[in-house]
Amino acid sequence: METEEYDNPKEIRATLETYKKLADDFSNHDTILKDKTVLSYIAYILEVPYLDIINLSLDILELFIKNADNYLHITSTFGIREALDAVVNRFILSEPEISKRAQHLKDNIERMKPPIYNLRSRCRIIERKKLKTHVIVLHVQGLLPETRSELESTLIKIEGLISLVIDVEHQRVTMRTLNNVTAKLIAEAIQENLDNMEAWLVTKNKFNQEFLVRLTHKEDTDDIENMPEYLPEEEEQEDGKEGVVSLFSGLRQSASSLYKSTAEFLHNSFYW
Repeated sequence: METEEYDNPKEIRATLETYKKLADDFSNHDTILKDKTVLSYIAYILEVPYLDIINLSLDILELFIKNADNYLHITSTFGIREALDAVVNRFILSEPEISKRAQHLKDNIERMKPPIYNLRSRCRIIERKKLKTHVIVLHVQGLLPETRSELESTLIKIEGLISLVIDVEHQRVTMRTLNNVTAKLIAEAIQENLDNMEAWLVTKNKFNQEFLVRLTHKEDTDDIENMPEYLPEEEEQEDGKEGVVSLFSGLRQSASSLYKSTAEFLHNSFYW
């Protein structure tokens, strides 16, 4: 494409910056991506000759790809992987960092799994094959609001994961997996991919008291002394889960209102 086709890069940049502000909040993603023109527009803009705009487009795609709930939106939109391929080939010599980044995003799309919160299709497959499942509860040291997305990205890549609930406040992760997926396998995946996290199995003794079992070996054992032998019972666990669902619904509604307020501006910025 010729540079003259993009006679107003300022408008393109303003549109993308608005998208990025919305995409920073994962609760907005479903609302944004229901409109297929959003991803199609980003794929189209990756052909511009302006490096700052290309990098901004890659920033937005990176945010969308980090969210596993976007799997169907991204893989069902024609042009995303093709546009990334084009960026890889176009800049492999002149701008190797951009080329490498585009390849990394394309590889991440290939590794994405179906959404962890929408499990109906996966559960039907398991039911047909009559595969056995079990629940694993882990206490994850180092789990914080700012590290949650890294942990989630690691866990959803584990084959055999069916559902996942992450409780940042209590540093607890609850998973339903196929029986062949063990707590030790999950803990090792966390240890290999996340330097500042360690997973301990949460189990109960004959008195129904919760305690932690170490799953991986670390040379530094200083933290063992600081770990509680027993964890407090959480009798209101079910209520907590209902609260999470209600909060998620509320965020969706807020995201919908936010998107409607900027929709006119965004659509007026498109070039088709």
